[in-house]
Amino acid sequence: MSEPRECQAEQAGTDLNQAFAELRPAMLALAYRITGSRADAEDIVQECFLRFHRARPEEAVRSLKAYLGTITARLSLNRLRDQRARRETYVGEWLPEPIATIEEPGIVAEDVSFALLMVLERLSPVERVIFVLRTAFDFNFAEIGKIVGRDSAACRKAFSRARLRVLAERPRFSIDRERHRALVRGFMEATRGQDLERLVSLLDEKVELHGDGGGKALTAKKPVRGGRAVAQFVLAATRARPPGTFVTEIDLNGAPALVLRGREPGNVAAAFLFETDGKRICSIFSVANPDKLAALSRALRGSGEDSVTTTDKGAEL
Repeated sequence: MSEPRECQAEQAGTDLNQAFAELRPAMLALAYRITGSRADAEDIVQECFLRFHRARPEEAVRSLKAYLGTITARLSLNRLRDQRARRETYVGEWLPEPIATIEEPGIVAEDVSFALLMVLERLSPVERVIFVLRTAFDFNFAEIGKIVGRDSAACRKAFSRARLRVLAERPRFSIDRERHRALVRGFMEATRGQDLERLVSLLDEKVELHGDGGGKALTAKKPVRGGRAVAQFVLAATRARPPGTFVTEIDLNGAPALVLRGREPGNVAAAFLFETDGKRICSIFSVANPDKLAALSRALRGSGEDSVTTTDKGAEL
């Protein structure tokens, strides 16, 4: 005796919901790589979920990953274009939103590295979407063309340009994680001890510090360049922090990083991400805009310090 049609529909709905849940980390990573914003990525995935439940066309059942990837990419492209328009009035530099990757086991660290996101920021919105869809979701150029409104040949050329730029600007070799961590911890210790010479020794002579306060927090409004200039700026900024502020090591965008915090759990004042060559620190990215730290603060509050951080209770500055 066959099951009633209502039961079959209910089971199909359950299976699709489970499949959606399994694909959610990939969708979140796709939206984040395109927009550079965890908050926007979460909104996009939620909107994708709502559209999925409203429509559920037959093709979604046959190729759910492609269907959800297409919706996610289209929504992400629209959001990225809106971002670019808003940045014309943004105060200071715009940096991607840091993401606590230790809390996202389904996201591949290499896909969301801060260095890669900074390179992707230099691509046009369409080039960025084409590059991410081709490399992350393995869409063919005909499928990508339908999303971005270009033909296959144009998408292939745009991908080639984007790929050459990414290969030229991103780090050409992988950095040993422990060497990276040692440099980050050395930075933390030298900063805490106000040791100018040690801090200079950890920095590449061409190091750059980029800050994003969005007009809502104090940070560098323009890039600071050069080892001694960056070291002096960092130590001066540290001295200006309120009493009780402390720094904690955490995994951000797949690599050891630092967060500046108050005594209240989850109160993140700034996040510091580093690009190194294994010997020196080459770039420092300081994100202090509270809007870009909200998701990180929620992760710290929701998971507890011990499950998110990789040091003990941090070091007071």
